Amino acid sequence: MATNTKRWVGNAYGLKGPLVMLGKFQAGSTQAVKVGELLLITGGYFSPVTANYASTADLAIANEEIKANDLEGYYEIIVPRIGDIFEYEIATAAATAVGTALKHSTSEVIAAQGGSGNIVAYACGQEHYPKGQGHLADGDYSDRGTTVRTASRVRVMFTEAASYFAALQT
Repeated sequence: MATNTKRWVGNAYGLKGPLVMLGKFQAGSTQAVKVGELLLITGGYFSPVTANYASTADLAIANEEIKANDLEGYYEIIVPRIGDIFEYEIATAAATAVGTALKHSTSEVIAAQGGSGNIVAYACGQEHYPKGQGHLADGDYSDRGTTVRTASRVRVMFTEAASYFAALQT
């Protein structure tokens, strides 16, 4: 079941907020949308990502809910930029290392790259990494290990090629 979840975590380059724009949507009765859903453009309208997503400069994120009876028109979207960090559920909980290639699974779930599907993002979060190792030479004998913990959520940066941001630059 879709939930309204804010996904933007921050920006690696210090930008203070996401790039929010207006995107055109069909009437809500044909396409209800939740906050945080991955979107693509089909026939000039934004709609939730589908299984055949090709990652071609049209990925955005819903920034507001569009209910079943809302009118056709322009609603807020977030356009991922280079350095924007988002958090999504990962399809199969895993020890996802920084740099892991990711594809979409559903409009609210990211999956590790494998099999069919196009890369839309790369893992960038280290929240599930062990703390930095102690330096024995300096008397810090603590051993924090090398195991990256399994997590059910992953922080990601979307690829420029997949993001609607690329289309805005042409």
